[in-house]
Amino acid sequence: MPRQPRHLNLTILVCIVGVCCPSVPSAAQSRRGSAGSSRVAADVVKLTNIERDHYRRAALRANPRLMRAAQLQAEQMAQASHMAHVLPEARYPRTEDRIAAANYRWRTLGENVAFGQANAAKVLDSWMHSTGHRTNILNSTFTEMGAGYAIDRSGRPYYVQVFGRPLS
Repeated sequence: MPRQPRHLNLTILVCIVGVCCPSVPSAAQSRRGSAGSSRVAADVVKLTNIERDHYRRAALRANPRLMRAAQLQAEQMAQASHMAHVLPEARYPRTEDRIAAANYRWRTLGENVAFGQANAAKVLDSWMHSTGHRTNILNSTFTEMGAGYAIDRSGRPYYVQVFGRPLS
């Protein structure tokens, strides 16, 4: 697997958001599975671009490879019932591992993670009230993004945003 050049930027310093109380989804929400996950992820992308527009930043393109990388992490966090950028026991422990698995060649990369918020609007609100997460969301270096969403065994939701600027 080719290594990324050393001059590329990776921003994953922003982390824990679980500010809002966890919300247990209904049985109908849990049964929706991947279709529900896709809808929530699409809502995260849409709401991210609404925030960017509000601050006069260009909209981010949803990139299928970044969507896959974000979904991988959301599922891994839900499986582990633990929110983190690095999950040492997971198949793809680091952000770079997930990006490589999704075959995304990047120049600049960032990641936001969260858990417990009841929906996409609430997670965006939490991220926008956190300096590091807000910085990623409004970063004009990023041109593309992906989002992921998964629910753990106890019904707790996990959210991931992955931001990027492609290598070429």
